Amino acid sequence: MVMIPFWRRKIYPPGYLLGGYKVIRVIGEGRFGVCYLVGLDGKQYVLKEIKPKGLKKSGNKVIFEKKILSSIDHPAIPKIIDTIKNDNIYAYILEYKSGKTVEDMIFGDNYIFTPSEIYKIGIRIIDIIKYLHERNIVHRDIRVPNVIINEEDVYLIDFGLARVVNNERYIPSVDFSYFGHLLLHLYYSSFKKTNRKSQSWYDELELSSSELKFLKRLLGLDEEYKNIYDVEKDFLTLEIGDL
Repeated sequence: MVMIPFWRRKIYPPGYLLGGYKVIRVIGEGRFGVCYLVGLDGKQYVLKEIKPKGLKKSGNKVIFEKKILSSIDHPAIPKIIDTIKNDNIYAYILEYKSGKTVEDMIFGDNYIFTPSEIYKIGIRIIDIIKYLHERNIVHRDIRVPNVIINEEDVYLIDFGLARVVNNERYIPSVDFSYFGHLLLHLYYSSFKKTNRKSQSWYDELELSSSELKFLKRLLGLDEEYKNIYDVEKDFLTLEIGDL
């Protein structure tokens, strides 16, 4: 096998071997890392390679994901399986969660989420956030590309920005804001614009009074939620469409 100098290499092609794992395809690429679907012994995994510039610019921050994932165990969160670290690559192997991201479903498939689906997804995301916050972990990136749907299962991925709560920069309420924006994406999947004039989401969307109040509190437009238990309590009583 021909070795490609690390500084020249960008994307590994299908069939390339990395620490014994065979590259199947690229899943996604961010500023500091590239994720591949890889295979080993008939099983599929996610290999997340940290780019050289990511290591150089962020230093020890890039290893937070590994430390946090190694400390938790939840069926909706990918487990860390292995680490590959040598002169050519720094990467770790994650459990592969099959399904589609909310981003792909909305913007790729034009999928329309029903009120019932929004409620079920919301409940599962709250369950994940509750698990993390009870362990003083804040995800800080609960966005449409990081939530995977597979029928009734909902997964939260990409813990690259996750941190231990310190009540200064890393605070639980950050996750509430992200959760609010995620819900707005789900609501907007069924929205049909009737005029050219842009309006605020709370004017465009047909929301119940409880939904409106809940979302405004999540997004910090009204009194912010203090903890995930209050978020859960209010969400369970929401009137979401015709459930």
